[in-house]
Amino acid sequence: MLDAATLDSLAAAFAALGRLHREAPDETALRGFRDLIEDWPLAALEPEGKDSAAGPSNAGPSNAGPSNAGPSNAGLPSAGLPNSGSSSAGPSNPGPSNPAPAGAAAVGEAGTADASTRTRWHGGTDAGRAATGAGMEQIRESARAGETPEEIRRDHDLLYGDTAAARVAPYESVHRGVDGLVFGEATLEVRAAYQALSLQAPKLNQEPDDHIGLEFDFMAQLTLQVIDALYGDDAARAEKLMTHGTDFLRDHLLAWAPQMLDLATQHAQTHFMKGVVLLSIGALDSYAELLDLPFERP
Repeated sequence: MLDAATLDSLAAAFAALGRLHREAPDETALRGFRDLIEDWPLAALEPEGKDSAAGPSNAGPSNAGPSNAGPSNAGLPSAGLPNSGSSSAGPSNPGPSNPAPAGAAAVGEAGTADASTRTRWHGGTDAGRAATGAGMEQIRESARAGETPEEIRRDHDLLYGDTAAARVAPYESVHRGVDGLVFGEATLEVRAAYQALSLQAPKLNQEPDDHIGLEFDFMAQLTLQVIDALYGDDAARAEKLMTHGTDFLRDHLLAWAPQMLDLATQHAQTHFMKGVVLLSIGALDSYAELLDLPFERP
């Protein structure tokens, strides 16, 4: 049986990571994400082996960022999938139209529950939880090292080729296509998957639809639509959406992202970007385990 609290945790993680893969954070977003890392919605095994799944820490500064916002509400740049035909570059909000039942936080602007009331999901394999723990520690180390938004932006640029040649191409078609080019067959398949949920890439026909950030955002928005169906007592729609999500995760993200993210861990120069990559590995592992899909690591 589908559990809305688990799905909310996954939606929060995928939404936040999708945005960070698409765009480097500005100063406000960087500060907010660092402060909120202890409220990360997915359970972790800390590098020293200490399980952090028992609950969020309250050790972060209370005046350095929004203390009650979920990770995807931390002021991150809007870089998601708008509804088809929308002129907005930000993510659509297909969250629950009805109030959540008692004990479940309402879905916010970015589609995720308040971090102070969200239940951290304890799922995922030990390897995935270890990746999440290592990613959390890299974000903490980024703060301790005083990494600036400029340094992170430069690393993001060099890593994903925002303005130059990419060290690690962030597009599925490059990794899976015979010729290693963008706008390949995988791009069109991904576009069709978005359109099935009335979503589209923000720069349709200008930039490839199969950027890892957009694929993460798609999983977040699909998950929010499942939650909406559950709150609306539409079990048939929820199951149909989960089938669509299972197919997308198996046929697309899990078919290339683990290898791409492994390369990114080797080429990222800042603690922050290494943290984003490791958290992404943990998030994929968590969702794959929920859907009983194999997650093949390099």
